[in-house]
Amino acid sequence: MIKLSLALLLFAFASFAQGSKSDSVFKKQIEEYNTSFANAFIKGNQGDLVKAYTDKTIFMPEHSRQRVGSKTILDFYKQWLSQAKITTYERKILDLQDFGNYVLEIGTFAETLNLNEQNPFSYVGKYAVLWKKPSNRSLPPTIAAEIWGSSSYFDDKKIPEIDDTAILKIKEYIPTDKLTLEVKERNNKIKELVQNRQGAEHAKMFMTDAMYLTYYTPILSGEKEITDYFAEHEKPGTLSIDKISILTSEIIYARTAIIEFGFYSVDWRDGDNHGNVKGKSINVWKKDNNGTLLLFRQIVNHD
Repeated sequence: MIKLSLALLLFAFASFAQGSKSDSVFKKQIEEYNTSFANAFIKGNQGDLVKAYTDKTIFMPEHSRQRVGSKTILDFYKQWLSQAKITTYERKILDLQDFGNYVLEIGTFAETLNLNEQNPFSYVGKYAVLWKKPSNRSLPPTIAAEIWGSSSYFDDKKIPEIDDTAILKIKEYIPTDKLTLEVKERNNKIKELVQNRQGAEHAKMFMTDAMYLTYYTPILSGEKEITDYFAEHEKPGTLSIDKISILTSEIIYARTAIIEFGFYSVDWRDGDNHGNVKGKSINVWKKDNNGTLLLFRQIVNHD
């Protein structure tokens, strides 16, 4: 029995070491990609910018509509580079989550750009990239989805204006299986809480170790930061929500998480002021010890 326990211990240690080695290799691949992307972005090498994208990649740029596929993503970068000179660009990885067949990378970025020969603008924010692991380990990973947003409010006239007229409208994913229906039910609950300005209750839709990347805000980590944000952002007051929709465009079932791609529309009113805000999100759902589906990571930006 002692020999068996020792053998199991050695096997567990070996598995852990192998897993750590695998994680280390994968992180190095991502870091190398980020360096390569930065160099291509600064030099304007458009082909090198899209080498990790596929015809199924979901691309969610800030202040622009969702695009799908490397062809439309390349069009985005062509428009960006035709209007702006990129002088510096850097990404720093803060968090890597391995979901078995996918890895979620979260980090910060800093970009200095000069739009139409105006004064340089420092575009600073956070990002998330969902990497798909290759079935053949000799092949590089590919990007399944990407999203980013500024860490503070800014005038979007300081970044390139992207023509999205040729981009197809997002279609709603119609759930049929039980788990996806559960995601839809959770979204309906969030919609109700937002409309009723119940921010503290909204925060309870997140896991205690969650991360929330929302528009014009630094990364929020953990229960306290997320609760404080929602309690303030969605508190009762003069602002009201006339209409809100929260819909799903696609679902990826990773081995240890449900990855939902969402889009929303909000009609708001505050006294004589009113307007509409549209946006998109990547929502990573997991179940807690009680079997309740909660948000583990959420990344949101405005169209």
